[in-house]
Amino acid sequence: MVDRAEARPRGGAGRAGPRDAADPAGGSGCPVPDVTRLYLVRHGESVWSAQHRWQGAADPPLSEAGAQQARHLAGRLRAARVAAVYTSPLRRAAQTARIVAAACGLAPRVVDGLREVGFGEWEGLTAEEVERRYASLLPRRQARPDLIRIPGGEPLEQARQRVMEAVAGIARAHPGAAVAVVAHGGVNRLVLLTLLGAPLASYSRFQQAPGCVNVVDIAERSGRILAINDTDHLEPPPAVRPAAPL
Repeated sequence: MVDRAEARPRGGAGRAGPRDAADPAGGSGCPVPDVTRLYLVRHGESVWSAQHRWQGAADPPLSEAGAQQARHLAGRLRAARVAAVYTSPLRRAAQTARIVAAACGLAPRVVDGLREVGFGEWEGLTAEEVERRYASLLPRRQARPDLIRIPGGEPLEQARQRVMEAVAGIARAHPGAAVAVVAHGGVNRLVLLTLLGAPLASYSRFQQAPGCVNVVDIAERSGRILAINDTDHLEPPPAVRPAAPL
């Protein structure tokens, strides 16, 4: 599944360069000079996401299905001729990044700012356990994730600041190149919302399947989203699940 959109970040001006002649969701090639193309990836399925457990800052490894998804990702990103592979320090992302980087003849670079949003007391619980134990809090959190904080969790605005600082640093380091960034569903949502100028209240409205790819062009003061939640490279396609950030 591929969704596409075009956007500028809030407060931005100017325009990013034109789309490549090749399809950015599946083709190769680099953006124009001074524009960095980010292949923003969600890690493969983890043993906890297979069990529908909230993960956040916890550190479960990939499942076997997740490792296979990473191998499919590797083929996709090798064809994109990425110049570097960056990763969250969390194991499920780092394992995915190692598989991708090896296929591209690269070594993954760890960036702490790409770690997943912390979900506090909900980490390790299944979706059903959260529904049962936090019956009054869960619907309020789903309606206004920007205002309702999970006990012990990380505020979304705070998470967005460190995520966007990390993404901006990566983009500055690779003008005119394509780069893979292996991160998490929550991290990817924050990047996409920021580029769209959308409110954090819309945080849960993006589907981010395990092993998906989002394609984003970043210039100094603007950004353009070329693909969201692309899973065409995965075999078999992942099952459609609710957009909860598990």
